[in-house]
Amino acid sequence: MRVIIDTNVFVSGIVSQSGAPARILDAVLAGNIIPVMSEATFAELEDVLHRPKIQRYFRHADITPFSFLTVLHAIAEFKNPKKSAAFIRDEKDRPFIELAATTPKVDFIITGDKDFEGTQYENVPVVSASIFFEAIL
Repeated sequence: MRVIIDTNVFVSGIVSQSGAPARILDAVLAGNIIPVMSEATFAELEDVLHRPKIQRYFRHADITPFSFLTVLHAIAEFKNPKKSAAFIRDEKDRPFIELAATTPKVDFIITGDKDFEGTQYENVPVVSASIFFEAIL
């Protein structure tokens, strides 16, 4: 299964080792789901994971942002985004919508971001981490 995972889900999965985001990260690292990313979405995640307030969570998990990102980069499927005219309240989220416009289509967009007001973008369903974990994973 190929999915777009919003940065907030990755961060939540790192911050708390329990809950749906953490189980989604486990599934990604186990190869059960394939995260579809672009250079822009990966760069956003890289930027967020290097913020000082996130660093303490890595120290507790005995892993570094560099090692996590290295593994993620190796297992993610990178796509060149396609332009999308779909409305999104926060333009900083546009790279995720543009990923949804690529082919082959991804199965889901997983996010906790309320700026994704639609139930789907580019015919790709938008689901929360908890719904994805409980109903799909």
